[in-house]
Amino acid sequence: MNLEKFRPINLTIGFPSISITSNGVTFSKAAVVKLGMPKHVVLLLNEEEKQFAVMGANEGDDNATQFVRNKKTYSVRYNNKDFLNTLEKMMKWNLDEQGWKVSGDYYSEQNLLVFDLLNGKPITGRETDGDE
Repeated sequence: MNLEKFRPINLTIGFPSISITSNGVTFSKAAVVKLGMPKHVVLLLNEEEKQFAVMGANEGDDNATQFVRNKKTYSVRYNNKDFLNTLEKMMKWNLDEQGWKVSGDYYSEQNLLVFDLLNGKPITGRETDGDE
C-alpha cells in the first residue's frame, strides 16, 4: 500500500481555541498542535470583521513573532497589554470582569487559524484561561 497521499492525524483533545482574559491570550493545546507547534507565527487582526488569526511562519518572515518556546510543552500565551487593550476596545469587553473563549477554524493550505471574536463565549467559573 502506498501511503504517499496520507498524512498523520494528531487526535488532540478539544477544538482549537483561545482564551482572552486580563492575563493574556492563551492558546489551547489543540490550537498549538493544529498549527504544527511552530517556533514562529504571524499574528493578524481584522478589526472590521472582528477576527484574529495566527499563521505559522519562519523566523525571518515579516512580522514573525515567537510562538512555541519549548517543544515539550504546549503552552503559548501572549500578555502584551497593548494587544489586550486593542481586543478589549474593539470588542467592547471588560476583561477585568469577564474572560472570553473563542473557537478557531483551521485552514491547512496556509497553516492558519482564524478566530471569529464575535462568536466568543464568556468563560464560566469552572474554566481557566489555561484552557484544556
